[in-house]
Amino acid sequence: MGIGRLATVPNCIRFVRRTDRDQLLIYADGACINNGQANPKAGWAFVYKPGVDNHPISVGARLESKGPFGDAAQQTSNRAELRAVLAALRFRVWSGEGFTKLVLATDSEYAAEGATSWARGWMRNGWKTRVGVEVKNRDLWEALLGEIEKLDGAGVEVQFWRIPRAMNRAADCAAKEAAQQAEVLSFQDVTGVAT
Repeated sequence: MGIGRLATVPNCIRFVRRTDRDQLLIYADGACINNGQANPKAGWAFVYKPGVDNHPISVGARLESKGPFGDAAQQTSNRAELRAVLAALRFRVWSGEGFTKLVLATDSEYAAEGATSWARGWMRNGWKTRVGVEVKNRDLWEALLGEIEKLDGAGVEVQFWRIPRAMNRAADCAAKEAAQQAEVLSFQDVTGVAT
């Protein structure tokens, strides 16, 4: 309950920056039921709001059993986190809608630090970690980094924000729901059409 003037102000979170409408904030998350155990089922989701007068749009799906290059892949929380940010970047032709910056908000250290810091070292080391172990989920990392490069070439900067889990509830709930969906075998792009 607000006091005075605040009593009439609706609770509203803007996803398009009020002072710069060329920036879009997208919340992304992945979830995996039975992560690291028998019969894991993972899902991914992202949530964005294209404008002040629009309702948030939630997009999610079950994590595919094959990666973007057709290789068999495990159902894990980390794969689902990466799949969520990759799906968000591929969902629309963001540059065609006038966006020059996409901010991906995630509670995943793996996705945020991996994309902004760790991946450079992995590539220099031939896709091995500092201790010489093969980087997991290389297929999704390569697809994600390629998408970031493609967007950069189109004039769209991609940033990652690591946010507290409590601020990512909508994407988290959608990812958990998506993990319950039927199995999806082949990698599929999910795209939105402008309305």
